[in-house]
Amino acid sequence: MSKNITLAAHRGYRQKFPENTMIAFREALKLDIDSIEMDVHMTADYKMIVMHDGALERTTTGKGKTCMLTLEEIRKADAGIKFGEQFAGEKVPTLEEFLELMQSRPDVKVLLELKDYPEELGDFAYASCENALSLCKKYGIWGKDRLVVITFSSAICAWIRKKHVGEDIVLHGFYPKKIMKGSDKEDPYPYLDEVCIFNKPSELDGRPAAPTTPVVEKQIFDNFRIMGIRPCVYFSWNTNEADYKLALEYGAEGFTCDDAYECGKILDKLGARKLK
Repeated sequence: MSKNITLAAHRGYRQKFPENTMIAFREALKLDIDSIEMDVHMTADYKMIVMHDGALERTTTGKGKTCMLTLEEIRKADAGIKFGEQFAGEKVPTLEEFLELMQSRPDVKVLLELKDYPEELGDFAYASCENALSLCKKYGIWGKDRLVVITFSSAICAWIRKKHVGEDIVLHGFYPKKIMKGSDKEDPYPYLDEVCIFNKPSELDGRPAAPTTPVVEKQIFDNFRIMGIRPCVYFSWNTNEADYKLALEYGAEGFTCDDAYECGKILDKLGARKLK
């Protein structure tokens, strides 16, 4: 089995801890993972926060859009109590807090998903992108061995490649192409190094997901491999060993999971990875 098979903890150890919080990230680092996936937005006062949604309501006790609120306003919200009483008091992290944590773990990659889109927010999203990348550089989370930049925006793909010519940035997008914003105007695939392959996308927590069968036909994996784009899959909470085996047979090289502990055990059993 390829030694390049990797496992990412989606929004931290999301199975047992409130997503995209510092406790979820600290606990994820105790697992046998290769990377942590997380999401960033920019606040009204140009601070970068770690949160999936562009609004506070689903995961916190706060209300309002992240781009319309200051960091101080957002930090007043409780980001843990909705997951469980024992997590009361968890705050929405800043990107700097997360990057500072990751400085201590050079063996674990950061999968940074940019959640502000030019297709929705115009130039604000480009500023958000540059702010996030600048902080990654500042904290030394940079280069292909440390950072993967993820986006659903074709415009951001184009922006990064044109703005950062010659820089060692790994860019990750999605299949099918139609789920990427602006793909009708700008083809994202010429810019990508990796792609997360969804099958029959539906909605899960505001993003496309494959709740039933996550593995598409082998030809799709082959196409991306021939294009030089690394094929990856998102298995959410899926612990069906047959799905993992099929994805591996078809050529999936990266697995992003909400329960990285259980997923890691399956990949290890199948000989795809070796527990550390």
